[in-house]
This record gives sequence, C-alpha cells and structure tokens, in this order.
Amino acid sequence: MTEIDQLDPLNRSLGKYLIIAFAFSWTFWLPSLLATYAIIPQSPLYNLLLIIGSFGPLIAGFSLTIKEGGIEGGIELWKKGFHCNKKSFFLISISLIPLLCIISLLLASISDEGVLFLYFRLYDFRQGYILTEIFVLFLFTGPFQEEFGWRGYALCYLQSKMNAFEASLILGGIWSVWHFPLFLINETAYFGQNFYGFTVYLLALSILFTWLNNNTNGSILVAILFHTSINVTSALFLQRVSPLGSIYFIILLDVVMIAIIVIFGKDTLKRSDKNNTKEKSTIKFTQKAY
Repeated sequence: MTEIDQLDPLNRSLGKYLIIAFAFSWTFWLPSLLATYAIIPQSPLYNLLLIIGSFGPLIAGFSLTIKEGGIEGGIELWKKGFHCNKKSFFLISISLIPLLCIISLLLASISDEGVLFLYFRLYDFRQGYILTEIFVLFLFTGPFQEEFGWRGYALCYLQSKMNAFEASLILGGIWSVWHFPLFLINETAYFGQNFYGFTVYLLALSILFTWLNNNTNGSILVAILFHTSINVTSALFLQRVSPLGSIYFIILLDVVMIAIIVIFGKDTLKRSDKNNTKEKSTIKFTQKAY
C-alpha cells in the first residue's frame, strides 16, 4: 500500500480544497470577466491568465496532499496520473464518449447532415490536424489541470462520508459551479451557453468519472483520458451542430449512466472482487462517518 493510500480521507479538508481551488481559479479569471463588461481595458494577457486559472484544482489537490501526507504523498498522487492496471477501463475512458457521439450522429443522419459533418472532420484527421487539437485540448482545456484535484483529492473525501452515487452528484455540482465565471467571459467556449444544461450534463459525467475511478483503484490517468475524450469529442464532432444528434447523445449517455448504477450499485459503483477479498481500494469505504 502506498503512502497516499494510507492517508485517511477523513483527515482531508474539503473546505480547504474548495477555498484554494476556487480562489486560485477565479482570481486569475477575474480580469477577463471585468474586461468582458468593459470595467477594465481588454488585454491579450488575460487569455494567459484564463489558462493559468484552470490549474486551481491541481494546485489545491497537490498542496493539501503534500501537507497531509508529505512529499511522498504528493509523489504518489503524481504517479496515479500515469498508471492504470485495468486495461478494459483504460480503453473505456478513451472510447466511450466518442462512441456515443458517433452513434448519435449516425442516428441523426436519417434527417440531417450528421454523417456528412463527421466525414469532413475525419478529413482533418488524415491531414494530421486532429493530433494538434487533441494535444492542445489535453494541455489547456482542463483534463490535466483538474483531475488531480477533483478525482485525486475531493472524490476520496466525499466517498468517505457518503455512497459513491451521492458523492458523484455533490462533486458534479461543485465542479459545475467552479466553471460558472467562464460562462460570463466572452473569450471562452462556455460564453452564451446554458449553465443549467451544463450542470445536468456534468452530474451525469461525474457518475461515470466515479465509476472509472473506483474500478481502477483511483487511477487519475483514466480520469484525465476520459476528460480529454469529452473535450475532444465536443470540439471535433460538435454534436450541438445537429439538434437531433444532441438529443440522441444525451439519451445514450443517460442510458449508460443508469445501466452502470443498476449493474455496479450506487454504494460503490465498483465491481466486487470475490477472488481477492483482501484487496483494498484507494477509497476507504469502511471509514464512513455518519
């Protein structure tokens, strides 16, 4: 058992984590927000500050992990971002969202241009442009900056207090609120979008994140890859271009989410291992504090 696995989640502080994550991110996003409403002049520097601000969850996760578990704890948290011993869930994290989107576009193609639009995006792939887009999305749009915090720190604490389903919903709501200023800044992809619809979407995704996390012994790599696949799918396939395709996508996502809850159970969202009862998860479910 590693140093970080020995950390008692009950000794973690969700309040401190949220204060650090929100304060760091929102402080760096504030100039862009003020400039959007002409309170201060516009500046190209604000775009850089938007990127820096997105590291709030990572900064909060690592700073508190090191405080509570020492340098060794921080190193082990970092290692979880590069390791996954469950190949099936590794593949699921990469392929699930793109697959649901492609199916939704194929279904929608009966009455709109879903397949035609998909074809033109795949043409970019043959030119190699998609590789650059994936790298940019991975590095600058959230997966790396967020998952060491949301799933690496906050989820562990929440699951020590409640079941996996409840923890997922609470974390999904917090995760959504953290994004809120971006909906008011015109330089972002969130500007002008429906925040309430976004929140519902994140609640569903949060359950899938927890399912992946709990079945891979807390692998942050899986969470990063899943987050990347979500952003890449949104950027490259843009299901919003086809309203019918978007409806199919949400239906399919909800079906998968419900199936996971039914099959794996809402308490842990984790498959029980009857062949190895001594194996301990990163999440200490037995240490609940009711």
